[in-house]
Amino acid sequence: MMHLEELDISYNALRDTLPPCLANLTSLQSLDISSNQIIGNISSSPLKDMTSIRVLRISNNLLQIPVSLTPLYNLSKLKEFESENNQMYIEKMPHSLTPKFQLNSITLSGYTYEYGATFPRFLYHQYDLHEVDLSDIKLNGEFPNWLIENNTKLEGLRLSNNSLSGHFLLPTHSHMNLGALDISINSFSGQIPIEVGAFFPSLEYLNISRNALNGSIPSSFGDMSSLAILDLSHNQLSGEIPEHLNIGCFYLRYLVLSNNSLEGPVFSKIINLTNLVSLYLDSNNFIGKIL
Repeated sequence: MMHLEELDISYNALRDTLPPCLANLTSLQSLDISSNQIIGNISSSPLKDMTSIRVLRISNNLLQIPVSLTPLYNLSKLKEFESENNQMYIEKMPHSLTPKFQLNSITLSGYTYEYGATFPRFLYHQYDLHEVDLSDIKLNGEFPNWLIENNTKLEGLRLSNNSLSGHFLLPTHSHMNLGALDISINSFSGQIPIEVGAFFPSLEYLNISRNALNGSIPSSFGDMSSLAILDLSHNQLSGEIPEHLNIGCFYLRYLVLSNNSLEGPVFSKIINLTNLVSLYLDSNNFIGKIL
C-alpha cells in the first residue's frame, strides 16, 4: 500500500505495539489509531519516522508520550496532533532541539503520575496554532499569554485541571480570533483584569471557575458581545453583577456565578439577557427583591 494516503483504524480492539512496517507507508498523510489498546513508547515506535504525516490521532490508547513530544520533531509536515488519555511523562534529560513542524492544532491531554511539568518548550516555536488543548497533565507555571501573542489565529485555548498559578495575564494586544478559553480547576489568584473584555472581544466561551480569583467582576465583560457561556463559579469574587454585563452580553445562554461572595441585587432594572437558558447564583450574598 505504498500509495495509501489515509488510514483510519480507530475504535477497534487492536493491541500490542505498532508494527515497524508502518514507516514504509511513505505517502501516508493521515493516521488515526485512536481508541484501541496499543502500547509502547512513541520514542521507539514507527511514528517518529513517518515524515509524510500531516494528521496524527493517537488518543485513548496505552501509549507512553513525553510532554515535550521530542520523538516527533522530525515530522516537518505535521499539522494536527491529537493525544488524549495516554500516559504522559516528563523527560529527565534536558534538550535544546527545535521541532521542524508548525502545528495548526494540538490536543495533549491525559494522565501523568508526575508533577512539575512546565509548558512544553516546542510551543514557544509555534506561530500558526488555531486550537490548543493542554488539559489534565499537571502543568506548572503562569498563564501563557505568550502563547496567545505568538499565535494570532488562535481560536481555542483549554488549560483545565492543571497546577497553573499566578495572575490571569492578558496579552500585549487585543486578540480578535480567540473564541474559547478554559482555565478552570487551577490555582490562579488575584483579580480578573479590568480590560479583559477589550482584549478578548470575540470570546464565545469563557470558563475560569475553581480558582482563587478575587475582586469584582469587570464591567468589560459586557464588551464580549458574542459571549454565550460564562462560568466564574467557585472563586472569591465580590461586589455586584455589572450592569454592562446585563446589557452587553445579549447572546449569553449560560451564566454560572455559584460559590462566590457576590452581593447586592441579583440584577439591575436594566437587563438584556433574553437568550439566557441556565442561571446559577447559589452560595452568594445577594439581597433584595427578585425583579
